[in-house]
Amino acid sequence: MPKATKAFTNFTAGEITPRLFARTDLAKYDNGAETVENYLVQPHGGLSRRAGTRFVCEVKSSAAAVRLIPFEFNVEQTYVLEFGNNYFRVLKDGGQVESGGSPVEVVTPYATADLDNLKFAQSADVMYVVSPSYTIRKITRTSHTAWTITEVDLARGPMLDVNSTTTTITSNGRSGSVTLTASGSIFASTDVGRLVKLQDGFAKITNYSSGTSVTATIQALEDGRSEIAPDYTATTLSFHEGDPSATGLEHNDRIQDSAGDFINQGFKAGQTVVVSGTASNNSTSGYLIVDVTDSVLTLAPGYDLADEGAGSSFTVQGKLVADKNWALGAFSDTTGYPRSVAFYEQRLVFGGTSNQPQTLFFSQSGDFENFEAGVQDDDGMVYTIGSNEVNVIRYLSSTRSLIAGTSGGEFIVRSGGADNPITPTSIQIKQQTNYGSADHTPAQVGNTVLFLQRAKRKLRELQFNFDVDGYVAPDLTLLSEHITEGGLLELTYQQEPDGVIWAVRADGQLACMTYKPEEKIVGWTRQKIGGSFGAGDAVVERVTALPGDLDEDEVYMVVKRTINGGTKRYIEYIRDFEFGTSINDAIFVDSSLTYTGVTTTLDGDIASGATTITLTDASSFNSSGAVKINNEIITYSGKSSNDLTGCVRGVTSVAAAHTSGDTVTQAAISLSGLDHLEGETVDILADGAVHASKTVSSGAVTLDRYVAKAHAGLPYTSTLRTLRVDAGSALGSAQGKLKRISEVTVRLYRSVGLSIGDDSLDVLPFRSSADEMNESLPLYTGDKEIEFRGGFDSDGQIIVKQTQPLPQTILGVFATLTTFDQ
Repeated sequence: MPKATKAFTNFTAGEITPRLFARTDLAKYDNGAETVENYLVQPHGGLSRRAGTRFVCEVKSSAAAVRLIPFEFNVEQTYVLEFGNNYFRVLKDGGQVESGGSPVEVVTPYATADLDNLKFAQSADVMYVVSPSYTIRKITRTSHTAWTITEVDLARGPMLDVNSTTTTITSNGRSGSVTLTASGSIFASTDVGRLVKLQDGFAKITNYSSGTSVTATIQALEDGRSEIAPDYTATTLSFHEGDPSATGLEHNDRIQDSAGDFINQGFKAGQTVVVSGTASNNSTSGYLIVDVTDSVLTLAPGYDLADEGAGSSFTVQGKLVADKNWALGAFSDTTGYPRSVAFYEQRLVFGGTSNQPQTLFFSQSGDFENFEAGVQDDDGMVYTIGSNEVNVIRYLSSTRSLIAGTSGGEFIVRSGGADNPITPTSIQIKQQTNYGSADHTPAQVGNTVLFLQRAKRKLRELQFNFDVDGYVAPDLTLLSEHITEGGLLELTYQQEPDGVIWAVRADGQLACMTYKPEEKIVGWTRQKIGGSFGAGDAVVERVTALPGDLDEDEVYMVVKRTINGGTKRYIEYIRDFEFGTSINDAIFVDSSLTYTGVTTTLDGDIASGATTITLTDASSFNSSGAVKINNEIITYSGKSSNDLTGCVRGVTSVAAAHTSGDTVTQAAISLSGLDHLEGETVDILADGAVHASKTVSSGAVTLDRYVAKAHAGLPYTSTLRTLRVDAGSALGSAQGKLKRISEVTVRLYRSVGLSIGDDSLDVLPFRSSADEMNESLPLYTGDKEIEFRGGFDSDGQIIVKQTQPLPQTILGVFATLTTFDQ
């Protein structure tokens, strides 16, 4: 009968899949547990109870789902946008942003059914929004309450490939509103809003007449001109014959401009120009340009000019021709719109339309809304992924390279030269892995991208590996596959304080992974939000994280609940309970609200037995009620401007002496504002002590005592169940052997409250006879020991729970047990 002490020194492997319950040979076995619910794995090895959620607001309409999008101008100016059916609202610092007493709300074109398809990329105060069924839009913030969403006007691209058929397009004008006439049927009614590249300019279709005729508006070029062919009238123009006809040599005729403005006016080699206003060189058939400088247009040899000096006003225009070198815009209702977006190397990048699902569109460098392509280093680019099958681009993510996650694999976009920026002549796209990505935005952690595999059950870590000189994507769910087997719907990364991936499961639970790759820590846990929906637990539908105001990230979520018989969707958020925080600030109830009384200070000393208290400022205090001075609650009535008269605390006087400057806080015996939890039973932490549970009626609960600070919300339970213990036996492994745990020591850090056992639990005391009953307990750090009441079994498992609204951090569990070999 060997007797041993088994030490569970850390839980960095989190909740282990049942398929590994026999793998006692794995190091991760000793670092894992069978159940880790409503705890988070700490990078140091312990488990900390998940902080409670704080109620923000009900969504605009609880009948419809919403989506939460983070908007981060910088780490201090962060917002959450509540996207719903044709609107978004703005949240900040745990509340709704209001203007004139009403929530700030912006009308959008996106219906509820479109919300899952939205992708976002942000630069400073501008966020670009894409959806495969809508034109590209951008959200702009100009102040705390001033928000707009507008269509992005892409005036010069991106375009499809240049026409390769004999079909031509002719414009009846060179600027303004024109009619475009095609020699064959190429237009569709869904082309309204689509670009057309024609001759030397761009036009945007404004009206559809037929398959061969549309109305369009000529767009502005990069140099500010709005024309598809140049139009130049000046008194500085002159005409020169190169070789007279009598010589029999080829002509080298030219048009000259002493002002040197030909290039600025848009003249290019290969254009045909017409001339008017001259005495001898007027031409409607036109002259072909073979070379252009600032001051000279050189004509093809077959054209003959007469010498004519400058002085009069002459006009040279690009001829409007039946152009077969046209191209149609890549984005339209006909072709679809991008389904992904990102910023990379000072370019805005769109990915994948319905017609071009594996094509990337790059803006010009530093000009996010200019997609005009070319061969210069800063020109726009259009690049289609080459592969044996159609790989629909599902997300774009910027790290050391641009990562394109597709339905068939993961691709890296980068320059062919080491550390060089991508250009139209150096861009390369290479496949790295072939797992295939789900259509969800990945989480980015440093230079690592965490993406959901196509079936949404595996979370993979895409990162560069120097050993293989390429990217690899190991499975981060292998040890805890049961947690994600139902599928994950949304990811977000909470960087501070501990580096946690929060993921919404299909069943409405939250799957959390503490992720510290440099320490090889991947620990999954499950979070069940308190409350109910129908007959089950509350359902989390959305989650996002962003920097808060305490140098740590806040996790916002949409929670669907059944409240007072009706369906409600609430926005709630989690802010971690800091280890240095007083127990009075511990929020370990869900959908909670906090009552904090008005605070001022004593104006002068007060002796024991006094009946009047003079305050520095009591103007905000109730006319009657109670105040808390240090740990003494004093009831009062008949308050004058600054005095609390007739103080009563069992007797008609103050019980203890108080000193000038002591803090005085308005106390309450009724907590109101809980309308969102009408009819629900709530747990309450009052002045750092657990208060009896109460049921909300008319939006309020009546307490059993006055309190200066209280947190009220829905209860939840944190549960740890260890794996089957293996401390060895005389014959080898203890697995399957009869054993009995006789005593357990739990090492805690800044905790209050603990229940431990197997099938039945013992509650460990934290309050001793030395503690004042009217004071909250200090947070406890140290060991709690208990004689274990469990009997004989072959498992040897330990259950630790926290059911009270109090903090708990488990650093280790040490069990003394006896193993029987027969």
